[in-house]
Amino acid sequence: MKRALILAVVLALLVLWLQREFGRGSFDAVERPFVAWLAANATSPARIPPLTLVLYDDETSELSGKSHMSVLDAALFTRAALRLGAAAAGVEGLRGNPVRMMEAAGGMPVFGGYAPDASPQEGWTPLPGRAVARWPEMGGLTGNSDAFSRGFIAVPADKAGPRKLQMVARNTGHPIPSFLALGWAAAQGWRAGDLKAMDDRVSGPSEEIPVGSDGEVFFFPSSAVQKMTLNELLVIAEEFERSGGKSPVHGRILALASATADVMRFSREGAAPVISPELWAQAWEPLRSGRLFVVAGGWFAPTLWLAACALALGVARASRRTALLAWMIAIMVFLLAALGAYAGSRLFFPLAPAWIALSAAAVLGRIFR
Repeated sequence: MKRALILAVVLALLVLWLQREFGRGSFDAVERPFVAWLAANATSPARIPPLTLVLYDDETSELSGKSHMSVLDAALFTRAALRLGAAAAGVEGLRGNPVRMMEAAGGMPVFGGYAPDASPQEGWTPLPGRAVARWPEMGGLTGNSDAFSRGFIAVPADKAGPRKLQMVARNTGHPIPSFLALGWAAAQGWRAGDLKAMDDRVSGPSEEIPVGSDGEVFFFPSSAVQKMTLNELLVIAEEFERSGGKSPVHGRILALASATADVMRFSREGAAPVISPELWAQAWEPLRSGRLFVVAGGWFAPTLWLAACALALGVARASRRTALLAWMIAIMVFLLAALGAYAGSRLFFPLAPAWIALSAAAVLGRIFR
């Protein structure tokens, strides 16, 4: 009995440490390919176009003589997207009435969100229905902190840890979809009435995206982000209309976002969160490939501890061959459970903590025989 108690305490401390290290991003090199494996085997890729990020940067601002995007900029952007055969166009942070943008769209699906310092009542979406777009909240787990940090994080996308994105917001008392969710809907030709934001999911006629208790999803950033400035897009559209050729953005989703120096800052306490548009765009490929996920909640660590204790006690009474077989079965059961949870609700069970805890349980069970 005393040995069993010691074993349980040791495993509890190990699971707590593993949970802490997972939160710090220590296992990202393992978890990133595991998420890709789960997505490849448990989900179907979304049939939506890739995204091109168009930046309203400092050079564009200087040439236009305006510190922020105007309604005219949005209209010119939309007209260029239409000329080049884009599948849909969206504007994040537009100030003013989007009617001119709507007129320039010529029937092409368009969507947008309100400026980061505006109120939800000033928001809009050209998808028929009430205004539902908002500036998305995003943070990232770093190796130096357990907390989520907001703002621009200069980490290579292929080495960065999981990012947190607010897919559903509740700042008006009811769930509203984020700019990313509006783009997801527009890419599939849905109307506003088709897009439903609920406490645990964003859904449409043919598919849904589960979200966490705070309306968030996680993803490992993709480095496959095509981007250009608004000036570059306008020049390309003019040359394409004049001489023809192949459009570099044909069939793609175009999203215009501010990237001027005053926007690329860390948000102040109490102010609307401001992010790097490139980090937001990095969520699009994971969205297309089913790699947006919800991390298992506080119940996962106690469940893992109980499973590890049961394995250790079972191994202590078994032969070496039976112990090895029990460990392999435990790992297989975990993988099947992880695959089923991801397929059913995009719920992610961390691989490294589970593998280490179960392996340690098998070894400790043999030691404390």
